[in-house]
Amino acid sequence: MTDTLRDLVELAIVVDPTFDQNCYVLRRRDTTDALVVDPGLQYPQTLALLDKRGLRCERILLTHGHPDHVSGVPALKATFGCEAAIHPDDREQLEAVHYLPGVPDDLPDVVCEQDLKDGEMLRWHELDIEVVHTPGHTRGSVCFRVGPDLLSGDTLFNRGVGRADLPGGSWPALIFSIEHRIYTLPPETVVYPGHGQRTTVDAEMRGNPFVVHPRYR
Repeated sequence: MTDTLRDLVELAIVVDPTFDQNCYVLRRRDTTDALVVDPGLQYPQTLALLDKRGLRCERILLTHGHPDHVSGVPALKATFGCEAAIHPDDREQLEAVHYLPGVPDDLPDVVCEQDLKDGEMLRWHELDIEVVHTPGHTRGSVCFRVGPDLLSGDTLFNRGVGRADLPGGSWPALIFSIEHRIYTLPPETVVYPGHGQRTTVDAEMRGNPFVVHPRYR
């Protein structure tokens, strides 16, 4: 199943050089349809990639509402007429989009038509994408589980974790989310974070200096 799913779904990464933020483009190889996760300030490059490959963004999924992850939403919606989805607890974050350095002054408001729910299975071309609510970095932070892979947003990084000192953040909630929502996944799960390089659940359980799994302490 793992090899079959990876053969079917192509994952492209567009990095914002300012904040090292990752925008993910998921495409079914047998279609021209794509999902875009966390389009930030690199949205011109994301639009260029979609255009070059002849892809159409069907839906935008957001791991959380911080400006570096959502500022590209208006441009993608204007181009493709698609809708965006976010956890309702993070709608409060969308009000602060204009306060990040580098965000254009004339950026339209970021509007999300759809709410994400913990445990929800997003059905997309006969594939299931699981929504995993992982509060801590923000109240409404989520991860997206696509078969053997996890898009972790700013909850868990390669040897790091998201900040918990911003509005809506909670260090105890962040640690709980990592230990009880992410570290309970299969160890071989590949983690694609909101910033930086990919890792695995096993590697982070063993070596993440912020949240080492109890069996490795």
